[in-house]
Amino acid sequence: MRSDFTFESNGVHCAAWLYQPESDKPVPCVVMAHGFSAVREQRLDAYAERFAQAGMAVLLFDYRHFGS
Repeated sequence: MRSDFTFESNGVHCAAWLYQPESDKPVPCVVMAHGFSAVREQRLDAYAERFAQAGMAVLLFDYRHFGS
């Protein structure tokens, strides 16, 4: 399951997607972002979905001033 998420970094809001597996228990979380010239829409979602299917949460974000 993917949901929109934002967090603040040095006074700037960063856009992210939070992937959460089907679980009632705490799960490990992977934090992902592209290199400095790409955004989350550029196929990182496929990796995040696989991690979530394997039972991990994923926070996939855009760096400040990039993407959303």
